[in-house]
Parts: sequence; structure tokens; C-alpha cells
Amino acid sequence: MKRSRVELAIVVVGALVLALLAIERDAATRSLPPSVLSTYDTGPNGYRATYEVLRQAGVPVRRFESVLGLLDSDIRTLVISGYEDDSNAKPLDEKDAAALKRFVTGGGRLVVLDSAFAGSKDVTPGVGVTHPAASSGAVALASNRFTAGVARVAGPVEDAFGFSERQGVPLLANDKGVVAIAYAYGKGEVVAISAPALFSNAQAASPDNARFAYDVVAGHGPAAFDEYVHGYDSSLSLWAALPQPVRVALWIVAAIVLLGLIGANVPFAPPIPAEGPDERDSSAYIDAVAALMQRARLPLRKDVYGR
Repeated sequence: MKRSRVELAIVVVGALVLALLAIERDAATRSLPPSVLSTYDTGPNGYRATYEVLRQAGVPVRRFESVLGLLDSDIRTLVISGYEDDSNAKPLDEKDAAALKRFVTGGGRLVVLDSAFAGSKDVTPGVGVTHPAASSGAVALASNRFTAGVARVAGPVEDAFGFSERQGVPLLANDKGVVAIAYAYGKGEVVAISAPALFSNAQAASPDNARFAYDVVAGHGPAAFDEYVHGYDSSLSLWAALPQPVRVALWIVAAIVLLGLIGANVPFAPPIPAEGPDERDSSAYIDAVAALMQRARLPLRKDVYGR
């Protein structure tokens, strides 16, 4: 009886868990995470389309998923995009700023797409300061390798460098300020773009946007998009890479299996002895017949009954 109750409890708990998981899945479906500036993201803000366009155009591009201190030595162009709205972001710190400085001074090209730049407080070496400049689109100012074939790019612009910015060459601008700027730093160069939406999937269909992305990324050796800042880590184990809800669900399933094994193998009450097999022989029959004959007062013959 007790075992039946335990098994029933296990079934009820399992049913409740499945119901909770169904509710969790429905809630997750209704509250999808926002689209972020990652080459894995296929949403409107993601860079998946731009990444594929570059790859199909023959640009030796890849994804980098480790700390900047382990940046592959053959990478000559590094693209870093903003991660402020990314819930899985791994923010850059002082060590990363130093690594970026070494990369650029050593001859690398650093392309940074962010909505705002903070001058000397920014991890981007030598960058200026942007100011809010809510606007849309920008036109090409310079005629150089970064704007070849580009006339006007489309997309929302939240911040811009001031027109008084003296560092580097302004590449794109609108009536609110400079949207993209390029400048030399050591042996390398930096391209700072204050409108990350220019590389987004939503704007990938614009020929000028695609051409501008090609111009700033191609032509300087193998290129890489930094995905580590967006939470992608190639050194993670399979367990660590699983989302938190999935790990919780696996722990719950393991608990249910454990309870099931305990209920099936651990006794919770004294064992009930089974009835022995019916092994009666002919002696019982003989005794019954003898008793019947005695009641009838019939003589008993020992040669027949052995008594």
C-alpha cells in the first residue's frame, strides 16, 4: 500500500513538473529576447545578413569567440559591435582595452560599431566623443577606400561625432554630425561608426550599406567579428553553454528519474510473506475417508488403509 502511494506521488510530481515546463516554454515564446548586434542574430538588429554577404563576396571573415588576449595572430581586421542591449554580454574591461591598443598599434584595423563613444574613457583607442543626434541616414563625405561606391547609407542614427572633431577623416555624415570616422593609430587604423544599424539585417538590402560594410572590412587581410562580447564562448563546456531554463529542466528530469528508481527498488514497508504452495498428499484424503467411515461405524481394514 505504501509503495503504491509513493509511486502515485511520483506520477503527480512528474505531471506538475511537465505542466510548469509547458508554462515556462509558453512564457519564453511570448517574451523572446531582443535582437542584438551579433552575426548569429537573424533579427532586425543582427548582423547575420552582412556577415553572409561578406563571406559570399570572398572576404576571409570568421567569428571570434574568446578573450581578446587570445586573438589569432593572422587576424588583421577586427569588428566589435555594441553589446549594451545584450543580456548575455561580456563587457570589455581595461585588459581588453590594452589588447585592442596592441592590436591596432601593431598594424591591425579595428572597426567599432557602437551607438556612443566616450573618448579617453572608451575601450576604442584614440576615439573621440559622440553626442545624441537622433536622425536617419548619412551621406559619404570622403572619397577613399572606405567609401568607394557609396553615396548614401540608410538606417537610424542615434549619436554622432561633432563636426569640430579634428581626428581622422570623416567618412559619413548628416545634418546632425559625423556618423563614421577613420583615423590612423600606430601602424594600424581605427574606423569608428556611431550608427551600428548600418550593418543590420534590416538595412542589408541597401546596396550602399552593403558596399560600405564591404569597404571597411575587406582589403586588410583575414577579418573577424568579435562574438565573445555577445556571450559566445568557444571554450564553454556543453553544460555551461545550455541556457539556464534548459539546465533547470534537466535537473528536474534527473530528480524524477531518481525518485522513480527509489520507489521501484527501496521497500517502504515490511515484506508480506507469500502463501506456501499447496503440497497436500493422499494422507489427507485417507484421513477424511477414515473419519467418514468412523462416523458410519464401519470397520477399518488396516490392509487397505495402512492403519
